Amino acid sequence: MQVAPAATAHVGRPCAAPQPPAPRRPSLARAASCRARRGPLLRRGRRSAGCSGAVAAVAAQGPRRRDAAGSKKRSASSLPRRAATGGESEGVAAPAEAANGNGSTDAAAAAAAAIDGDDSENHQELTIPEALEIQGTSGIRLDNVPGEPATVVTIFASNRTNLVADITQVFASFELDVEEAELTTQNDAVVDVFRISKHGEQIKQEAFDAIKNALAEGIGEHFQREPLQKQDSFDVDLQEKVKVIMGVFDKVIVRHAGKEIFDTVMELKNGFAALRKKEDPRKRAKLLRMCETMPYDTLVNVIRAFNIYSQLLGSVTDAHKDFVRREQVKASDTATPSWPASFDHTFRDLKSRGVDQEQLQKLLNSISYNPVFTAHPTEARRRVTLQCLHRFFLLFQKFEDNNLSGEQRRLLLLDIETEIETLWWTDEMRWRKPTVLDEVLTGLSYFELSLFESVCTVYRNAEISLRHVYGTTPEEAHKDMPSNVMVPLVTSSIEVPSFVKFGSWIGGDRDGNPFVSPQTTRLAALLQSRVIIAEYLRRVQELDTLLTHNKRFHTPSDDFMASLEDDKAVTKYIPAFQEMPTMFSDEPYRRKLRVMRHRLEQSLRSINKRLTQEELNEADAGRIKEVTIDIRYNIDTVPGLDPTQGVYETDEEFVNDLKLIQGSLLALGDSRNANGKIKDLIRLAETFGFHLVSLDIRQESARHTSAVSELLGPDGLDLVPDYDELDENARIQALAQILESAPPEEEEIVKVLESVSVDTKEVVEVLFAVAWVISIFGVKAVDTYNISMAQNASHVLEVCLLAWATNQKLCQKDQETGEWDVVLPVCPLFETIPDLEGMPVALTNLLQCPTYRQILRNTDNVLEVMLGYSDSCKDGGIVASAWGLYRAQLDIAKLSASTGVNPRIFHGRGGTVGRGAGPAHESIMAQPAGTVQGRIKFTEQGETVTYRYGNVETAVYELTVGLTGLLKASSNLYKGDQDSYYAAIMEELVVAGEKAYRELTDTTEGFYDYYYETTVVEEIGMLNVGSRPSKRKATDRSKKSLRAIPWVFGWSQSRHTLPAWFGVGSALSSYANHDPEKIRELQQMYKNFPFFQNFLSNVQMSLYKADMDIAREYARLCKDRITRKLVYDLISGEYQLSRDMILTVTQQRELLGDQKSLLLTLRERNPFLDPLNHLQVVLLDRRRDPSVDDEAKELWLDPLLRSIKAISANMRNTG
Repeated sequence: MQVAPAATAHVGRPCAAPQPPAPRRPSLARAASCRARRGPLLRRGRRSAGCSGAVAAVAAQGPRRRDAAGSKKRSASSLPRRAATGGESEGVAAPAEAANGNGSTDAAAAAAAAIDGDDSENHQELTIPEALEIQGTSGIRLDNVPGEPATVVTIFASNRTNLVADITQVFASFELDVEEAELTTQNDAVVDVFRISKHGEQIKQEAFDAIKNALAEGIGEHFQREPLQKQDSFDVDLQEKVKVIMGVFDKVIVRHAGKEIFDTVMELKNGFAALRKKEDPRKRAKLLRMCETMPYDTLVNVIRAFNIYSQLLGSVTDAHKDFVRREQVKASDTATPSWPASFDHTFRDLKSRGVDQEQLQKLLNSISYNPVFTAHPTEARRRVTLQCLHRFFLLFQKFEDNNLSGEQRRLLLLDIETEIETLWWTDEMRWRKPTVLDEVLTGLSYFELSLFESVCTVYRNAEISLRHVYGTTPEEAHKDMPSNVMVPLVTSSIEVPSFVKFGSWIGGDRDGNPFVSPQTTRLAALLQSRVIIAEYLRRVQELDTLLTHNKRFHTPSDDFMASLEDDKAVTKYIPAFQEMPTMFSDEPYRRKLRVMRHRLEQSLRSINKRLTQEELNEADAGRIKEVTIDIRYNIDTVPGLDPTQGVYETDEEFVNDLKLIQGSLLALGDSRNANGKIKDLIRLAETFGFHLVSLDIRQESARHTSAVSELLGPDGLDLVPDYDELDENARIQALAQILESAPPEEEEIVKVLESVSVDTKEVVEVLFAVAWVISIFGVKAVDTYNISMAQNASHVLEVCLLAWATNQKLCQKDQETGEWDVVLPVCPLFETIPDLEGMPVALTNLLQCPTYRQILRNTDNVLEVMLGYSDSCKDGGIVASAWGLYRAQLDIAKLSASTGVNPRIFHGRGGTVGRGAGPAHESIMAQPAGTVQGRIKFTEQGETVTYRYGNVETAVYELTVGLTGLLKASSNLYKGDQDSYYAAIMEELVVAGEKAYRELTDTTEGFYDYYYETTVVEEIGMLNVGSRPSKRKATDRSKKSLRAIPWVFGWSQSRHTLPAWFGVGSALSSYANHDPEKIRELQQMYKNFPFFQNFLSNVQMSLYKADMDIAREYARLCKDRITRKLVYDLISGEYQLSRDMILTVTQQRELLGDQKSLLLTLRERNPFLDPLNHLQVVLLDRRRDPSVDDEAKELWLDPLLRSIKAISANMRNTG
């Protein structure tokens, strides 16, 4: 068809000539490409033959797409403007005062074709001149379409992306029908276009003013008043400081790598940044040629430079956020942060909702916050690199002090430059695979680095905030306020219990990791205990210099003095007291502390002795020797004294000694010392005990079933010879009957273990190791035994039986008294979509077993169930996974209420949205009403541990927002009344979302070939990130064989980020179905349903991190041309649909539009990330080129692995 210039007569300037027809797409990719270009539009009635010139100008714009030469053009088949790259909108429309509704019919026809997304052979590309761009005008105009029974309404410059639901409600009040709707953005303006009619006829012009006035009244508040890209002071201040630090690194590169390397880095960085603002085919070709022809040494140095730039940028951003929070504290009168999700803000909110002191105390007493660290291999950086970055972080914190003199600032910059130089000289690569022992030591480093101090700070902040919010008078609120406002204060009526407890899978998680042995579990427990006891020793020695009170001036309490008499049983073994029996007799607190110090030293000696007695493999033996002689832990033995003599038997004894000192100080009026460092030590002891973290044990259900079958069979105890052949009910009955009987004697089980297979023997020996740990460090040292891939009630009872078989009182019934000894709770982990759906039946069968109910009563009647975010998402997609997990929690709560058990849900989250990650506060608040009940347990994995707990300030923030989220969710005051209504909508979304995902991953021919050939999944295992293999079966390319971490890691590196969003667009689009009322429902659901809001917020971040242009570069690595086009088009089509639908539902102009600080942070990373991706594509191509010999392939492996680390450091949550 012929296309006339759009709205030529109304702006006095002709449009550019029409472009030649675009080539017709092959049928293979037709559906995906149409979806990619078509936005979330309303489609009603037939296409019009024409419309006004103003509408033609609006309609003739659309998202850019590349032609064969790589240049960008606007597609006339779509209106929504791509915003994922974060650039400004570039759509066009005629100003309201310029257009008069008398446009060319040819232009109207072109606009009509554009609005309807015509993809025929005669499809035309339109180029709109700059003269048509809006210059900040806002307003509403109506135009009747010549020769058509329709009226077009054009709304300019609203400050939200989509007002479809609001506007159509106004139309409905006039009994108007909406036939079509489109929206787009132009510079700082949003343009909405509606085609309406009344009973199939045009609107009479005399009704125009009334309709415009109603629209103005309904949406007038949404007209834009400020520029789109206005930055707040935080952003400006951050950018200035980023420039300073980047300037320091610039000098380091020039000094140590040379000007040529620096110039190459800058040309790539600035060049790709410029391409994000404006496409330039020549510049792109030049940059890509640079990547392809770069010499080897230059390539390595350039990748390393971008890696360090990315890490410095992340550290500066984190430090600046902490700086802003500190400034907020200074500006307040509360002495604690008062931002949303702070303790101060939360307590004030609870009080405003009617929560009195008694109710708050009850709520606080119910809280249990339990992060569990795992060794899942997603932290790609070496420990020495993390330590260097931590030092840089601390220096930069000092640099931000506004009170520094010029000379102080200059000297700090020199120190910062030294750390940056150290980063440059340090090889980021780990050239040997870490052992499980290495992972244990890395996990322990976070406690010394930040967590000991941050835990104390969190409790202090909570107490101070309580005093300010729930204090009865200002005088009461400031009574006994210490000179240092961070000293904790306790309100007269509300006590803050020690509600934080940490767990760990490191050394206990053996699912798929053959290197985690029973011996590893014992080692982990010993090393954990050593770290916390050393911390107690350090703090006790510090108290010795503070509590120098003399009896002449300060008479301790009677209880305290009586304890000194009891200590004489210990002092006779202390060399110092043997030589000076009256030492510290006039300073009773110092005498007490010296006894406490001796008892802790004995514990440390006992641990070191046990470490040397462990039978270790050669690699671990060397490491244990190295860490044992570490000066922080190495302590001489006392001649003639057994290391176990005089130790604290339990951590409660240690806490009681500390409370005796504190009580004596309080009784005599020294509240400042009582509530100072000694209270911090009490908090630590109540939080960490003598075990530091509670170990979780994990193994896959099939291993247990196999072991039980062999153990009960003819080669074992010969109790159930045909266990494998029994159905589920028969297995439950058989297991319950055996559990009620006496366990085998030690000699019998030892003999049996000699006759069974190695695998069965190891499964049982793990439980012997658990019993050993509990015997040394108490029942708190081991939390639960987790069963991965749990499906049936028998899977839980099988672990109970294995524990029974050890005869170590882990789970057995006293045959004389009938009482049960149970110290090892068993937790089933439901992971896949089918497993989650079958979970209610499995748990019902379990709770209907009388034997299991007796076992449960001995673990405080707590039913712990773990939900797997990673595998469920990999199995059925993000929509089905997220809602399946939500629904599973409701099922657990309902079942618990009907059976009288206390539920605790263990959330198995990963480091990315595709594995359940997200902001802690919002994630907890988004849990179903009634499911939290004061208790939450969740995994913290890989790089997430570093980013959340790598320094004191960030750890304080993360613990605080998690705890306040838990308080709010447990109060049940923040849930909407419409959750059940929204649940029905979610059920519909799941059907379409899972269908789209499974069609891609399960039925698309060649999909896994595409995945393996276009991502770095094969190379991830060469990074030496973790001890666990990345695949369950090395030769299997199926989804089932892939672990969730490399699945997510690979898609993230190639900028697809597919697991975190695929299917969302299909789900939303299918439900909306171009219906204004359905769109309005989704928009209201986003506002009022915390789960849905949190879900879409997390998906937005992953969509923003995706980049389909860069993903296309990776797609070219796919060998089969047809597979390449099919899979890429399906992915990019769903990406565009997901993006457009989310913008519609959230009513934003751009992704993350309501999270400006995050948006700025991600934008700042792109100039360093884009070159890395292009370099990685080049390296992957060389590495996989069949014409390249093995020696050359090995050569390119080094820079390729460095590129993986660099991209991981930039994207931050890659797995």
